[in-house]
Amino acid sequence: QNIAKDRNKIRMNSSTTDDKHAKFDAQEHENRRISLSTRRLFFYAFFASLLADAYVSKADVLNHLTLWSFTLHTLYFELHLPSSPVLAMVFHGPSFCGAHALFSMYIWTLIANPQMEFDLAPEGRATWLIYARGVWLHLAPVICHWVDLSFNRPILRNFYGKYASSKLFQFWTCLGGYFAMGLTWEQFNGDAAGTYNVTFVSPDQFVMISKAIGVVACVISFLKMIKPKLID
Repeated sequence: QNIAKDRNKIRMNSSTTDDKHAKFDAQEHENRRISLSTRRLFFYAFFASLLADAYVSKADVLNHLTLWSFTLHTLYFELHLPSSPVLAMVFHGPSFCGAHALFSMYIWTLIANPQMEFDLAPEGRATWLIYARGVWLHLAPVICHWVDLSFNRPILRNFYGKYASSKLFQFWTCLGGYFAMGLTWEQFNGDAAGTYNVTFVSPDQFVMISKAIGVVACVISFLKMIKPKLID
């Protein structure tokens, strides 16, 4: 009789364990579904914004660092993370740190020229739309990356773990990737201060301060978010 009771307990424990595993698997499946849907939403929103902004401005905005950066974010969020580990590692760090760098440099640019958004906007554009565009293009990538990190931290941490010991990879993630794009943009554009109508400081001072702010923002976002959450 005692043996029969023990067997019943084992069956009950086994059934409870199976139920827990089933619930865990169901939760994991739901998390992956939400993660994929969220990334798709971000990608389509970013891609539509790029097309709309280029169309309305007759492609004039394509010489702005903001749009180059937004293209980088669009490429990252287009990736299907589970099947794209290498591309994810190429794009995630530069896009993540670059989003924080661009937002910081944007604040500095507004200090250097508070009318910058109005100077660059097409004639007749509504004031609310000018403000909404500025917030969307510069702040939304930061927020979207925070959301993405909360949903995809396990898979990103797994990817980062494969390259964590490489100082070259860490440099690419923190600074190298985004600043490679920024320096390429600078070569094509030629006059960053002129693009944003900055007169508060000299063009050389504006560029130097912008780069310093961008470097600091990249380093902080790497040390305070990517390193502790995905590497250590």
